[in-house]
Amino acid sequence: MHRARAFPIVLIALYALQAAAVHAQACVADQHGGLVCGEGKAAMRVVADTTSPSKEYAFAWRSDQGLPSGRDQPPSGVENLLIRVGDGAVLAKLGGTYWETGEIRANRYDLLAAWSSDSQAVIEVANSRWDSDSFAYYRIDGATATKLDLRALVVPVMTARLPPRNRQGNSFRVREDLPVTLDARGRLSFTAMLYVPKGETSNDYKVRVNIRTQGGKPSALVVSVRRVKSD
Repeated sequence: MHRARAFPIVLIALYALQAAAVHAQACVADQHGGLVCGEGKAAMRVVADTTSPSKEYAFAWRSDQGLPSGRDQPPSGVENLLIRVGDGAVLAKLGGTYWETGEIRANRYDLLAAWSSDSQAVIEVANSRWDSDSFAYYRIDGATATKLDLRALVVPVMTARLPPRNRQGNSFRVREDLPVTLDARGRLSFTAMLYVPKGETSNDYKVRVNIRTQGGKPSALVVSVRRVKSD
């Protein structure tokens, strides 16, 4: 008789523990109007303007010392992440190291998210002063996301368009000031440049890439590279 009563009590206790764990990672607004997920050293902050159209997913950042407060020293050991906003679950680690606190942000760094209209895929553009440190596609599948490195695909194709004497020493940068678009069919459009830092000229290209997923694995093909005038 006592055993029969104990079983539902154990179930209720386990449910309470699970609910508490989910609640502990939930994303809530901070004093600056941004979203923070979790607490302590596990805390993550959602990066402004990176949330998916469905509001389910976003880019976020965290550091090995937790989120700084106010105008403290810049954080160390920064990671950028693709997360699920509802419970703070991490779907993938991104390639950049951008951060912002609501008061200060990483100097000369930018992080752009270009989402498909169905919120099932996103492009990461992580720019530092001279380069796109990460340019990648992520396909969301349940609690995980599969990554495809677009930088490794695009740079050789663009470089081959240059005269042989100009193919060395170039930085690659996706133009974050121009549209980066991805539709639900996997058609990606963006403008990127190859240039020598502090040089007088750059080689800008309008690029189109088709991305498809088969068997859970994304692949991509560059379908158009067109030279355009630099601003």
